[in-house]
Amino acid sequence: MQSALAQRQQLRAIPVQIQANAILSMSLIELFEFIETEAAENPALSVKEGSRCPVCGFVTDTRTCPVCSALIKAAEPDLAGLSERQHLERARSVASGEPAFDPFRTVASTMSLRDYLKQQARMSLSGRKLRIAEYLIDLLDDDGYFRESLFEVAEEFAAAVPEVEDVLRVVQGFDPAGIAARDLRECLLIQLRTLAHSTSSGCSGCETTVANAERILMDHWEALSKLRFKAIASRMGVTVGVVREAADLIKERLTPYPASMYARPFGELAPNESAAVVPDVIMYQRGEHVSVEVLHSHSRLLGVDETYEDLYASIRKGDSYLSAEDCRHIREHVERVKCILEAIELRKKTLTRVAAYIADYQKEFLLHGPSYLRPLRQKDVARALEVHESTVCRAIAGKYCKLPSGETVSFEVFFDSAMPIRNMIREIIARSAEPLSDGEIARKLAEQGVEIARRTVAKYREQLRVLPYQLRAA
Repeated sequence: MQSALAQRQQLRAIPVQIQANAILSMSLIELFEFIETEAAENPALSVKEGSRCPVCGFVTDTRTCPVCSALIKAAEPDLAGLSERQHLERARSVASGEPAFDPFRTVASTMSLRDYLKQQARMSLSGRKLRIAEYLIDLLDDDGYFRESLFEVAEEFAAAVPEVEDVLRVVQGFDPAGIAARDLRECLLIQLRTLAHSTSSGCSGCETTVANAERILMDHWEALSKLRFKAIASRMGVTVGVVREAADLIKERLTPYPASMYARPFGELAPNESAAVVPDVIMYQRGEHVSVEVLHSHSRLLGVDETYEDLYASIRKGDSYLSAEDCRHIREHVERVKCILEAIELRKKTLTRVAAYIADYQKEFLLHGPSYLRPLRQKDVARALEVHESTVCRAIAGKYCKLPSGETVSFEVFFDSAMPIRNMIREIIARSAEPLSDGEIARKLAEQGVEIARRTVAKYREQLRVLPYQLRAA
């Protein structure tokens, strides 16, 4: 009897642990979606009605929204029980008060750059070429460049490379200018040709400067990257001033990051509201200390349905009048709800422990800024809390934290050991009166006790979206 009981407990522990791990991995939004789905499928799950924030749509049982700090009004009265006078007073207050909650305000309606490009592709291409164009668009990197192999794309569609290249040229003609370029020079040339088209009806001087800039990019790229203006002027048969004017146009009117030029069509006519990033944890500054709060108010609205709970209790006592099939149905659904509630509570406790440790370890960063971020690994947190590293990984994966400064960031920020160095590079560039090369920045970092290679400086500089030395000095 004891061995059978032990075996049954061991088998039950497996799905419980799986459920707990799955819920621990969920962000707050994903948890809400899971609860809504479960409530629709499991009649034993009771979800009490909460108050919805009129600004960001967050559901809570508190008077102040923990996400955006907006004041949440009390629940609406029962309209059926109002007198005629109360109806009139309520109508006047609604007419003069704040607008009612609009669920679409919580939906991010901003069109992404890829969607915008695909929209242009559908207006220009069709059939096979449209499919290739959409595939190329999906391969663009975050800066808007196409850095993949045309041969691999051609193999994907069993097409010839020239056909794929023709489609790429079409995509390169889309807005914003410079998109889908394969390197920086091609990106700048595309933008110049677009600029030339837009200034064709303008002054002849502007057209001449654009033409000179295009010639320099086409024929003297290496010399331009080394700022050899005299050599370029000599080869072109013009003055150094003409070359410098063309270089200034390249520097001031063109961008090496074409994706950053994207602006949503008719954006000035559309509402600016977009979906708020809902933090899973809020960190508060209490003097020289930082406290954490895990947002879990929705879980306080959950419970086992009273009818199902009473029937479940009678089944466990053995005095139920229900059939075996009904008993099995009630037992399964109630035990699943209990399992979910335990998993949600475990998620809260685990996330609280992890967030509290991170807040204490990175206290200086939270109070004084990025320069004070300390190196931290997930395995270090796991060792300190005496849990498995996978538990820490699940606890912070895809989750966000609201800092004492009011910013909402990913938990990955706390494990970004390169942030202080990037911040130092930003400050070095900002303080310098003259443009510094990556090697010079590396030497200045070494003077401050940070030894990194020039290539690493270049990588961090690109992450900061700072132009190369040649373009900053041009």
